[in-house]
Amino acid sequence: MKRNTEAVFFDAGYTLLCMDPDQPTVFLRVCSQLDIEIVHERFAEAVQRANALLGPRHPNDVPKPFSQDAVDRFWTGYNRILLAACARDARNASKAELVYRTFAAAITWRVYDDVRGVLKTLRSQGIRLGIISNWSGDLEDVLELVGLRSSFDFEKPHGKIFDEALRRTGVKASSALHIGDSPEHDVDGAIAAGLRAVLLDRNNRYQGFDRAPVVRALGEVFEHL
Repeated sequence: MKRNTEAVFFDAGYTLLCMDPDQPTVFLRVCSQLDIEIVHERFAEAVQRANALLGPRHPNDVPKPFSQDAVDRFWTGYNRILLAACARDARNASKAELVYRTFAAAITWRVYDDVRGVLKTLRSQGIRLGIISNWSGDLEDVLELVGLRSSFDFEKPHGKIFDEALRRTGVKASSALHIGDSPEHDVDGAIAAGLRAVLLDRNNRYQGFDRAPVVRALGEVFEHL
């Protein structure tokens, strides 16, 4: 059944664009560059431990205003956990900030092949487009760098992020669709705010997921407008 979709919101990372080379490759290159020996057999478990920091915020937690210092502290802590768990010499965890800053400087981004065509088609249908993301403060710069900035009506991390997106577009929640790669951050967050949601599962990681429609490529989203 076709719905009256007036706005489509997207997550940014791993929905529209991805690191290229990927995150593990960049991390291992940085460690090699800094003479930090990594025990590869412990790397996957170390990533899992560090990724626990990326889980959804508790509903009762008070959102903190964005600051670059807070972003730097977060990712330094992330790398400290990672190094403590997989560096041959655990004392290398003290180099977490250096690893983070070297990693951040080495990142390059690639737009997924299906993104530009989908955005162009949605725009031609008069649908407003926005990005809802918990990305750090350089999102606009990254979008400009990869040539996507002009495709969107807005993009902005925000504490009450879905409410803010609806306010900026002037669209009712029932007329908006959000697409992202995280069941918790994207799907559950959007549904809780009254939006419809689609989970983009490019790598088939969420077999059996049933809280929202699942697509394997961005072009499949047209079936859910």
